[in-house]
Parts: sequence; C-alpha cells; structure tokens
Amino acid sequence: MNFRFWKREKRDATSTQSTEDTGQGLGLPYLRNILKQQSLSLSAVFAAVEIISNSVAEIPINVKSRLRDRTDVVADHPIYYMLSHCVQTKFILMKMLIVDMLLYGNGFAYIERDRHSGRPTRLVYCPHGTCSVHTVKSTGDIYYMVKGIQGRVEPINMIHLFKNSKDGIEGIGILAYAANAIELSKYTEKAAENYFSSGCHLGGVLSTSSPRLTKEQRESIRTAWNEAHGTNGTGMAILEAGMQYQPITSNSKESQLLDTRLFNLQDIARFFNISPVMLGDLSHSSYSTIEASLLEFVTHTLFPYISLIENEFTRKLILPSEAQSLFIDLDDNFILRSDKVSQANYLATLKNAGIITINEARHQLGLNPMDGCDVLMVNFTNIEDNIINKEKNTDKDSEDEE
Repeated sequence: MNFRFWKREKRDATSTQSTEDTGQGLGLPYLRNILKQQSLSLSAVFAAVEIISNSVAEIPINVKSRLRDRTDVVADHPIYYMLSHCVQTKFILMKMLIVDMLLYGNGFAYIERDRHSGRPTRLVYCPHGTCSVHTVKSTGDIYYMVKGIQGRVEPINMIHLFKNSKDGIEGIGILAYAANAIELSKYTEKAAENYFSSGCHLGGVLSTSSPRLTKEQRESIRTAWNEAHGTNGTGMAILEAGMQYQPITSNSKESQLLDTRLFNLQDIARFFNISPVMLGDLSHSSYSTIEASLLEFVTHTLFPYISLIENEFTRKLILPSEAQSLFIDLDDNFILRSDKVSQANYLATLKNAGIITINEARHQLGLNPMDGCDVLMVNFTNIEDNIINKEKNTDKDSEDEE
C-alpha cells in the first residue's frame, strides 16, 4: 500500500488538464455552526450528544488476533502507545470525533506515520471546518484537504467517521434531519421564557367607561401604565375610576406548554435513536422500562457506532502486513460493568457453558488470575467430567494401544 504524507502529489500537464477536482467540503459550514451553537442550548439535544459521545469514548480500544489458536488481546502492539501519545487523551479524542459526527455528519483525525515503516505514530484531531473532502470526477477517487497541511491527504492517512451518507463519501449531521423539530423546540422554549419571565401574564386590555379617548389620552395612559407596572404587567395595578384590566392570554395549561415541551424531547430522542428515558423523561417509566431502555441503548444506539469505529480503525491503523492476523476491537463488555447483576449473570453463563475459564472471567472483573483456574469447565454431577478435553484412559484407548 502506498503511503503519502506531506509532499504534494505530482501531476503532468496531461493529467492536470483531463482531471476535474470537485471540492465537496462540508456544505454550509457557517449555517451548521450556528445550528450547533443554538441547538446545544436545548437540554434534550445536549443530553443526547453527551450520553452517546461519552458512552462511546469510555469503551476501551484493543488490538486482537484473528488466529484460530490465539484470540486474546495483543497487549504490546504499538497502537496502544500511539493512543496514549496523542495531543488529547484517548477519551477526549474519541468524544470530539463522535460529537462532530453527530452534529455535522463527519469526524476527522489525521494519521501521522513513521516515514520508513508507515506505522501510525499519532492521531491529530481535525476540528470541524478545517478538513474538506474532494472527489476526482474522472476516477471517483477522493482525497482530503486539511488546514495546516500542505498538499492533499490520501484516505489511508485520514480517520473519517461519517453517518447518514447519501454518496458514501460524506455524512449528514442529525441536526440537518431534525431541523424542524429543533426549531419547534426553540419556539417552545422561547414561549416558556416569555411566559414565566412576565409573571405568567403576557398581555391584557385596559378598558375605560369613557365613550371615546383621543390618541394623546391613549398614549398617555399606556405610558403611565408601563412606567408604573412594566410591560409584563407584574406588580400591583392601581386603576382610575371607570377602568378595568382584563388579561387576554391563555395560561400554560390551556396552551399545553408543558405537554409540548415533553413532546419536543421525545421527538428529538427519535432522531438520535435514543430512548426518552435516557434524556430524563420518566413520565411513563418504571424499573423494568428503565432496564429495557438501557439494553435498547446499547443494542440499537451504541453498537452501530462501535462497528463503525472498529471498521475504520482496522482499515487505517492496521498495516497491510498485519491485516490477516490483527484487527481493532472495542470492548463492548465494558458497558456491562455499570450493571453488576447483568455482568455477573453473563460471566457465570459463559463459565458454566465452558466458553471461558475462571481466570478469563476474573480478568474481565479486573482481578488477578489464580492457579488452577485456566481450564474450561462445565457442570456435571461427576466432578471428573467437569474439565473439557481432560485426558483419561478409556476402554477404547486401551484397545487402541493393544
């Protein structure tokens, strides 16, 4: 595989004339930046982005072997050194990549490599707006232009996490799909702000028994009222003889303000493919629904991101000479550690079925290995039958020896 780094690719005059480069970029970066700033002020959007990005960033990244007789973690692989010597910590780097992918559809990190071996030495996070994707129409090949790096960057040197893509090249952020729901939430929040900041009285009519008021009299009464009681109608009103005040705005119950805000939360949760319970909507929840929401969150929300990262990291960080034997794995068992009961049942089931040993179960619990606990066992009445593939003399073996 050919690794290109800082040097610009050379082209002759013929290829320069026949090749058409089309910069696709990120599309309306200014508008998306405004959407991001305003959208994150909504609690539902902020909570959804935080929960998903934090959950994915917490998962350990391992290098594992594909060999049939060796499926354990390759603990001394250089990728661990690379992840620990990035500008940001591994958690911060992964969190920022996921946040950019959620909001903008694309998360970028430039791969610095050793010039001789081509082995990755560091990941450099590329903030939104500093990296663009370009396509060569004549060949369909893509390359990246990164602010601060001279020349083009080949795909093998760029971690590119994207989702909701229409062309398989660039992603589309969730905010673009949820624009209507987010706008409605903003209007609802603004209405709630105006309603409560005005003392729950947004307007009214001041009437008088006088048959007719001149324009000067109306303006004088309005000015005197605003000076004494404010434009929001708070405080104690002292009316002159023959005057009455009647509010004309509906209350929050009649306008279903609280119900609308709750619906907006549920609508935003649908776009992020996350249960409203995870965003704090406990209106129709119980212990069983919370437990089911956690399982649904792991299965339908996190696993697609885990698979996406595993595939991209394996393609870009594992050398071609290692591709047949090694792969990147995100330890999704780490998620179960928050639920001790589920974790205990999971490990006990695997151990009793002879799938893992006691020491392998202890390793997942962070405990030290014990002597004599490295054999696979299943539950039988006869203890001699517990150990799988235990060598013992049988009648058949005796006959074969004879």
